[in-house]
Amino acid sequence: MKRRMVKTLLIVGGGIEQVRAYELARELGLVVVGSDVDPSAPALRHAHHVLVASTRDAGATVAAARRFHKTVRRIDGVMTLANDVPLTVARVAAALGLPGNTVRTGEIASDKLLMKRVFEAAGVPVPPYRPVASPDEVREAIEAWGYPVVVKPVDGRGARGVLRLTPEVDVDWAFARAREISDRGEVLAEKFVPGLQLSTESMVYRGRCYTASWSERNYENLARFAPYIIEDGGVLPATLSPRMAAAVDDVVARAARAMGVTDGPVKGDIVLGPDGPVVIELAARLSGGYLCTDQIPLARGVDLVRQTIKVRLGEPLDPSDLAPEHRCYIGVRHFFPPPGRVTSVTGFEELLEEPWVVKAGLYTGPGDVVEPTSDHTKRAGFVFTRAETAAAAERLAVRAVERVRFEVEPLGTDPDG
Repeated sequence: MKRRMVKTLLIVGGGIEQVRAYELARELGLVVVGSDVDPSAPALRHAHHVLVASTRDAGATVAAARRFHKTVRRIDGVMTLANDVPLTVARVAAALGLPGNTVRTGEIASDKLLMKRVFEAAGVPVPPYRPVASPDEVREAIEAWGYPVVVKPVDGRGARGVLRLTPEVDVDWAFARAREISDRGEVLAEKFVPGLQLSTESMVYRGRCYTASWSERNYENLARFAPYIIEDGGVLPATLSPRMAAAVDDVVARAARAMGVTDGPVKGDIVLGPDGPVVIELAARLSGGYLCTDQIPLARGVDLVRQTIKVRLGEPLDPSDLAPEHRCYIGVRHFFPPPGRVTSVTGFEELLEEPWVVKAGLYTGPGDVVEPTSDHTKRAGFVFTRAETAAAAERLAVRAVERVRFEVEPLGTDPDG
């Protein structure tokens, strides 16, 4: 009898939020190859083989994957999570003939302006938008739509350079800031749509979209962080009526179809606007923030990391594994100490002993400098809480954050601190 060969999976990116994918791939008996520009990235210690290449440099990653594929062992699948590099993953899949999104889909997912044009052409609801090449063009957008208006780099990630303009914000500064963040120097303006903001996590399989979760996103600190748009957690699952849940699922499916995703995960940023769900963005990957690795399995019983590994290896999925069931509510909040040098942190270790805390992380400790919050990379940590109701889960998350104390001393004007 012919012996079945062990399959090899390439995971693009070796960050801390990707550890679970490496661990699970090994549990499944796969040979795991990890790629990252940093050979000491935390997830790479779980890899059998390491490729040193920037996840954002598609050409370098393709070249490294080709060499490995030809000289070491065959790669059977490629994926990522918590890493906004859809074009890199798509190009590796195309170069090696692996299951995955097309390069065109990777291009759409990497360009917010192109994405909106594709959605608009397919009849998927999006906010009014336009490319802007100068502050004057931003002012024209404000005149056309009224305040607030959002400006963002067309190729940004992690909320970097995303700004909500109100009359108090200097338009010249905002445009320059968004353009500075863009690798291509291109900026998009869109009308701010009021309403409940959701994060969706879905799997497209054989053209059908299965949504495992809707998370309600908390933006109650818009004034505090203005003009930056910073999410401060939320609750999962969001409380939606069956009619609204069906409407959200429908726009996600239509957006995925417009992008050309036929098999694989998609993460949606959706606003329930006055006229119904509106798609802000759709990522052709699994999300970060431990949403797909921890929150959804706990609250909804769906392991999208496992399903993504399978679909990227070309293995069949059982749709029943994609059907969510209600298990509990998860509350999420982040730590935002004031800017300055941290002298002490108290209360965090005690927090971990609480039975209602299911996961927490701290990125800042004594001696670290806290920068002003301008994007999601500046958050100092997080806490996830579990409860039987959405209100209780959120209340516990707020209580948890309040129990952790950061002592911070302001930095002087001395450039050396």
